[in-house]
Amino acid sequence: MQWKKRAALWLVVSQLFMGGAWAAAPALQVKVEREPGFVWRLDAPNTLKLPRNYRVDQPLRASGSGQPSALNLAAVVNDLKAWGVEPGQVVDVDLRQESHGYFNGAAVSWYGKNNWGNVGLAPAAVTAAENRQLSQLSGREETYYSLSKKKLPKDPVSVQVLLAPTEEQLAAVFGVGYKRFPCTDHLWPEAQQVDVFLQWADTLPPEAWLHFHCQAGVGRTTAFLAIWDIWRNAPQDSLETITDRQAKLGGLDLLNLKATGWMESANARKIYRVRQFYQYTVEKKAGKTNLSWSEYLKQNP
Repeated sequence: MQWKKRAALWLVVSQLFMGGAWAAAPALQVKVEREPGFVWRLDAPNTLKLPRNYRVDQPLRASGSGQPSALNLAAVVNDLKAWGVEPGQVVDVDLRQESHGYFNGAAVSWYGKNNWGNVGLAPAAVTAAENRQLSQLSGREETYYSLSKKKLPKDPVSVQVLLAPTEEQLAAVFGVGYKRFPCTDHLWPEAQQVDVFLQWADTLPPEAWLHFHCQAGVGRTTAFLAIWDIWRNAPQDSLETITDRQAKLGGLDLLNLKATGWMESANARKIYRVRQFYQYTVEKKAGKTNLSWSEYLKQNP
């Protein structure tokens, strides 16, 4: 059966470089649907250190990490000052679709299976659901948990919640900007969110610095750093150069993803989409298409 898998992969890859219409993206072997949240998960304790999976891409004027706690964000702002970046130049780019916020500075999120608690909600509905949850917490005792490898709650910590700000509110405390592009965990970013991101990013002043983060600082963060890198540096830099650069900085190697179960199909789609986005960017810069990314995908699904 191995030769069949290799042959299928070669067929997909060869079609990507033939030009013209694209083959259909690999099918996702899971039903993506909302999974109700059931526990407050600890994303990051409130300690004065850089968040996990933190990395800096100075030429791109960008950085990435996992979810920062309040003191983690302070550490990011301080580290970027060493790179010559002032707080007012920084935009906290929040890629999380799932509801999240802070219990007295510790970063927490409302976890459902696969981290899909807000799947299917429009961005405004995501924000509204999050604000509603957090606004009810101040002055109450709440418990948050770490998650085991099997995503089961463990190590409960009960706290009296004195402050439960949103991330946007916290960013303002540190004098940095905030922009959210809510994307589903484990998957390639939704086309509409990529459209909105590109339209927004193209309006930024040259001195702007984007700090991308998701929950762990791996999947969605790597995807957006690669998207931004491609948008800025293709075609003079090859796709392989860009994905290798992002991997060496500490992200995923987007052309060599491995997983089992349904995540194998999710990763196959990521590989397909990053190649497709690179080709789209090349065509866009050459004036061969005026389509948005989402419109391009309707013609090349």
